[in-house]
Amino acid sequence: MKKYLISALLFILLASSAWSFDGNRKGFVLGGGLGFAPTAKWEVDGASFISESASGFGLNLLIGYAWDAKNMIVYEGNVVGYKPSQLDVQLTQGFNGAAWYHYFGETGKSFFTTVGLGIYMFEADGYDSNDAGGGALLGVGYEFSRHWQAAAYFSGGKTSDPVFDYKHNSFSVLISGLAF
Repeated sequence: MKKYLISALLFILLASSAWSFDGNRKGFVLGGGLGFAPTAKWEVDGASFISESASGFGLNLLIGYAWDAKNMIVYEGNVVGYKPSQLDVQLTQGFNGAAWYHYFGETGKSFFTTVGLGIYMFEADGYDSNDAGGGALLGVGYEFSRHWQAAAYFSGGKTSDPVFDYKHNSFSVLISGLAF
Protein backbone atom coordinates (compact mmCIF):
# COMPACT_ATOMS: atom_id res chain seq x y z
CA MET A 1 0.00 0.00 0.00
CA LYS A 2 2.81 2.37 0.91
CA LYS A 3 4.49 1.84 -2.50
CA TYR A 4 1.27 2.71 -4.30
CA LEU A 5 0.76 5.84 -2.22
CA ILE A 6 4.32 7.03 -2.88
CA SER A 7 3.97 6.25 -6.61
CA ALA A 8 0.67 8.13 -6.82
CA LEU A 9 2.13 11.13 -4.97
CA LEU A 10 5.19 11.17 -7.24
CA PHE A 11 2.97 10.98 -10.34
CA ILE A 12 0.79 13.86 -9.13
CA LEU A 13 3.83 16.01 -8.31
CA LEU A 14 5.44 15.33 -11.69
CA ALA A 15 2.21 15.95 -13.55
CA SER A 16 1.48 19.16 -11.65
CA SER A 17 5.02 20.44 -12.18
CA ALA A 18 4.16 20.97 -15.84
CA TRP A 19 1.95 23.86 -14.69
CA SER A 20 4.04 24.91 -11.70
CA PHE A 21 6.91 27.31 -11.20
CA ASP A 22 6.09 29.37 -14.27
CA GLY A 23 6.13 32.66 -12.33
CA ASN A 24 2.34 32.94 -12.15
CA ARG A 25 0.72 32.60 -8.76
CA LYS A 26 -1.52 29.74 -9.85
CA GLY A 27 -0.98 26.05 -9.27
CA PHE A 28 1.48 24.40 -6.90
CA VAL A 29 3.24 26.72 -4.40
CA LEU A 30 6.16 26.04 -2.10
CA GLY A 31 7.85 28.47 0.24
CA GLY A 32 9.44 29.38 3.51
CA GLY A 33 10.68 32.29 5.52
CA LEU A 34 12.84 33.43 8.40
CA GLY A 35 12.66 36.36 10.76
CA PHE A 36 12.38 37.73 14.25
CA ALA A 37 9.81 36.98 16.92
CA PRO A 38 9.64 39.93 19.33
CA THR A 39 7.43 37.92 21.65
CA ALA A 40 6.51 34.32 22.33
CA LYS A 41 4.56 33.52 25.47
CA TRP A 42 3.18 30.54 27.32
CA GLU A 43 1.24 30.45 30.57
CA VAL A 44 -0.52 27.86 32.66
CA ASP A 45 -4.24 28.13 31.93
CA GLY A 46 -5.95 29.58 35.00
CA ALA A 47 -2.68 30.61 36.66
CA SER A 48 -1.28 33.47 34.62
CA PHE A 49 1.40 34.09 37.26
CA ILE A 50 3.08 30.88 35.98
CA SER A 51 4.23 32.12 32.60
CA GLU A 52 7.23 32.92 30.45
CA SER A 53 7.71 35.40 27.64
CA ALA A 54 10.79 35.92 25.48
CA SER A 55 11.94 36.93 22.02
CA GLY A 56 13.55 34.59 19.51
CA PHE A 57 13.60 33.57 15.87
CA GLY A 58 10.63 32.77 13.67
CA LEU A 59 10.23 30.56 10.66
CA ASN A 60 7.50 29.34 8.38
CA LEU A 61 7.24 26.63 5.75
CA LEU A 62 4.30 26.24 3.42
CA ILE A 63 3.13 23.98 0.63
CA GLY A 64 -0.15 24.21 -1.21
CA TYR A 65 -2.13 25.33 -4.20
CA ALA A 66 -3.15 28.71 -5.62
CA TRP A 67 -6.40 28.44 -7.54
CA ASP A 68 -5.99 31.91 -9.02
CA ALA A 69 -3.62 34.88 -8.78
CA LYS A 70 -5.29 36.19 -5.61
CA ASN A 71 -5.99 33.11 -3.46
CA MET A 72 -4.02 30.15 -2.24
CA ILE A 73 -4.63 27.46 0.35
CA VAL A 74 -1.57 25.95 2.01
CA TYR A 75 -0.44 23.70 4.78
CA GLU A 76 1.70 26.01 6.92
CA GLY A 77 4.04 25.50 9.81
CA ASN A 78 4.67 28.84 11.51
CA VAL A 79 6.87 28.41 14.60
CA VAL A 80 8.97 30.41 17.03
CA GLY A 81 12.09 29.21 18.83
CA TYR A 82 13.45 30.93 21.92
CA LYS A 83 15.40 30.45 25.13
CA PRO A 84 13.63 31.89 28.16
CA SER A 85 15.70 33.78 30.72
CA GLN A 86 14.51 31.68 33.68
CA LEU A 87 14.96 28.27 32.04
CA ASP A 88 18.05 26.60 30.62
CA VAL A 89 16.23 24.98 27.69
CA GLN A 90 15.33 25.85 24.10
CA LEU A 91 11.56 26.13 23.58
CA THR A 92 9.67 25.84 20.31
CA GLN A 93 6.01 26.68 19.87
CA GLY A 94 3.80 27.38 16.93
CA PHE A 95 0.97 26.79 14.51
CA ASN A 96 0.59 23.93 12.05
CA GLY A 97 -2.46 23.72 9.83
CA ALA A 98 -4.41 25.00 6.88
CA ALA A 99 -3.96 28.67 5.95
CA TRP A 100 -5.65 30.81 3.31
CA TYR A 101 -3.63 33.63 1.71
CA HIS A 102 -5.55 36.37 -0.09
CA TYR A 103 -3.65 38.89 -2.24
CA PHE A 104 -5.30 42.21 -3.06
CA GLY A 105 -3.24 43.39 -6.04
CA GLU A 106 -1.17 42.19 -8.95
CA THR A 107 1.58 39.61 -8.47
CA GLY A 108 4.75 41.24 -7.18
CA LYS A 109 3.12 44.36 -5.70
CA SER A 110 0.35 43.37 -3.36
CA PHE A 111 -0.84 43.53 0.21
CA PHE A 112 -2.13 40.22 1.53
CA THR A 113 -3.82 38.65 4.53
CA THR A 114 -3.54 35.18 6.03
CA VAL A 115 -6.03 33.23 8.14
CA GLY A 116 -5.39 29.73 9.41
CA LEU A 117 -6.87 27.02 11.63
CA GLY A 118 -5.03 23.96 12.85
CA ILE A 119 -3.11 22.74 15.86
CA TYR A 120 -0.69 24.43 18.22
CA MET A 121 2.47 22.66 19.38
CA PHE A 122 4.88 23.26 22.28
CA GLU A 123 8.21 21.49 22.77
CA ALA A 124 11.17 21.86 25.10
CA ASP A 125 14.50 20.31 24.11
CA GLY A 126 15.20 17.22 26.18
CA TYR A 127 11.60 16.82 27.41
CA ASP A 128 8.49 15.11 26.12
CA SER A 129 6.47 17.52 24.03
CA ASN A 130 3.06 18.67 25.17
CA ASP A 131 -0.08 17.28 23.58
CA ALA A 132 -1.12 19.56 20.72
CA GLY A 133 -4.32 21.56 20.96
CA GLY A 134 -6.32 23.90 18.76
CA GLY A 135 -4.51 26.80 17.14
CA ALA A 136 -5.13 29.81 14.93
CA LEU A 137 -2.99 32.03 12.71
CA LEU A 138 -3.56 35.61 11.51
CA GLY A 139 -1.22 37.55 9.29
CA VAL A 140 -0.86 40.67 7.18
CA GLY A 141 1.91 41.49 4.76
CA TYR A 142 3.18 42.87 1.50
CA GLU A 143 4.54 41.02 -1.53
CA PHE A 144 7.32 43.37 -2.65
CA SER A 145 8.64 41.23 -5.51
CA ARG A 146 7.26 38.39 -7.60
CA HIS A 147 8.59 35.71 -5.21
CA TRP A 148 9.35 37.67 -2.01
CA GLN A 149 7.12 38.98 0.73
CA ALA A 150 7.29 40.38 4.25
CA ALA A 151 4.59 39.66 6.81
CA ALA A 152 3.64 39.96 10.47
CA TYR A 153 1.99 36.87 11.95
CA PHE A 154 0.13 36.34 15.20
CA SER A 155 -0.60 32.80 16.32
CA GLY A 156 -2.18 31.38 19.43
CA GLY A 157 -3.45 28.13 20.81
CA LYS A 158 -3.53 25.64 23.63
CA THR A 159 -1.50 22.58 24.60
CA SER A 160 -1.51 20.26 27.61
CA ASP A 161 0.64 17.86 29.56
CA PRO A 162 -0.48 15.35 32.23
CA VAL A 163 -0.55 18.08 34.92
CA PHE A 164 -1.37 21.44 33.29
CA ASP A 165 -3.16 23.03 30.37
CA TYR A 166 -1.26 25.86 28.67
CA LYS A 167 -2.17 28.93 26.64
CA HIS A 168 0.28 30.20 24.02
CA ASN A 169 0.70 33.12 21.67
CA SER A 170 3.47 34.46 19.50
CA PHE A 171 4.13 37.36 17.18
CA SER A 172 6.71 37.17 14.39
CA VAL A 173 7.88 39.27 11.45
CA LEU A 174 9.18 37.18 8.54
CA ILE A 175 10.67 37.59 5.09
CA SER A 176 9.50 34.68 2.90
CA GLY A 177 10.29 33.35 -0.52
CA LEU A 178 7.61 31.60 -2.59
CA ALA A 179 8.07 29.43 -5.64
CA PHE A 180 5.05 29.32 -7.94
